[in-house]
Amino acid sequence: MGHNKKKTLGIALCIFVMVIVSSGSFRIAFSFPDAISVATGEFFTIDTGFPVVSVYSSKASSVERHPLANLPTKLVFNAEEPGSFPVEFRLFGLIPIRKVSLVVEKPVMVMPGGHSIGVILRSHGLVVTGLAPVETIDGRQVWPAKSAGIEAGDVIISVSDQKVRGKEELSLLIDTAGRTGQWLDILIEKPDGSAISKVLMPMQHKDGGYRIGLVVRDSLAGVGTLTFYEEDSGLYAALGHLISEGDSRRPLIMKEGQIVRSTVAGVQPSRKGQPGEFLGMFIEGHDEIGNIIKNGPCGISGILEASLFNPLYSEPIPLGLPSQVAKGPAEILTTVSDRRIEQFSIEIESVFSGSGVSSKGFVVKIIDPRLLSLTGGIVQGMSGSPVIQNGRLVGAITHVLVNDPARGYGTFALWMAQEAYIVPGGEYTGFRAAGKTFDGDQGQF
Repeated sequence: MGHNKKKTLGIALCIFVMVIVSSGSFRIAFSFPDAISVATGEFFTIDTGFPVVSVYSSKASSVERHPLANLPTKLVFNAEEPGSFPVEFRLFGLIPIRKVSLVVEKPVMVMPGGHSIGVILRSHGLVVTGLAPVETIDGRQVWPAKSAGIEAGDVIISVSDQKVRGKEELSLLIDTAGRTGQWLDILIEKPDGSAISKVLMPMQHKDGGYRIGLVVRDSLAGVGTLTFYEEDSGLYAALGHLISEGDSRRPLIMKEGQIVRSTVAGVQPSRKGQPGEFLGMFIEGHDEIGNIIKNGPCGISGILEASLFNPLYSEPIPLGLPSQVAKGPAEILTTVSDRRIEQFSIEIESVFSGSGVSSKGFVVKIIDPRLLSLTGGIVQGMSGSPVIQNGRLVGAITHVLVNDPARGYGTFALWMAQEAYIVPGGEYTGFRAAGKTFDGDQGQF
């Protein structure tokens, strides 16, 4: 009998705990990040709704208590002065279950972008983008590189202990080894970061030269949009998403990079199942406006080396925090013709402010009739177009939903600013990145 009572009590306790954990107020307590960022001059509210979980802070400007339990369930903070303040959540007003910090900061002021830019990245080695057969003089097809275990996405670091700096140098090393009957010892870096040597013999192609059956490139180039920059330091952020090495989705490990002024000469509109693109024109090494220091999850960043002009904004505006992004109307700045920045209406449909740093922090829908008629929605090359809501620069367009090109994703401006070191905190699939496909001049060897 006593055993049954203990069993019943245990079951009841488990059910009780499950009810508590699944309650709305419990979920609210654990929905906040460890540090909640709030700008000075803002009001911020924490409301658990029901006294299962109550909330406490000595810095709250007003406290509302639940009429049934007389426990504080709603705190309102008037963020007047910068600082960090503790907030504690308690179960039934007694048991501490979580502590977070409310961090009040002066808003960072940034200049909005919207400029079309050409992006050039150079790798620390030669990126293998494909494999190809070598057609020999006697009509056979052989695959030296494939047989040796080299794959697309690998990066060639050196050949026979010689650092390879470009496609022409690789071609010369292959041809010289083939004519002298030398084996090539190729050091490659795999997508997981490991390094391995592959040994192979060049084969004579039917045209008389020697090849190993590789398609490689030493740089990537494409069109995107500048998001924002800081006037005093020249630090900028653009694109909003990572640039990867083709289909491998591996981050391109940079040696150097530049952004240059680009001219939008035309638009190929998006259609369901087929993303469109801006037809951008730029010349590498001409009209350079900045370097590229980082290629991170939320885009590229670096330092501007030339002055920029935005006819729509002559003064900086506040950088919005994720907590300030809300469902509702907003605007984007982008360039759809020549070098003319224009403003268009969008709707923010969903916000995922509690998610980790990524290029997908909220969902947007293009509602501007003129932009829809020109582009069909979000197109490649629009990536990085700044999103402005309530006078704040809150994010950037990053991806298009392939089957519904009027919709897509955006990333938060704060995340981009952290990666660009404009604010502290930075560290070095049915969707298509809305940056124009990044290609490079490829060579077959």
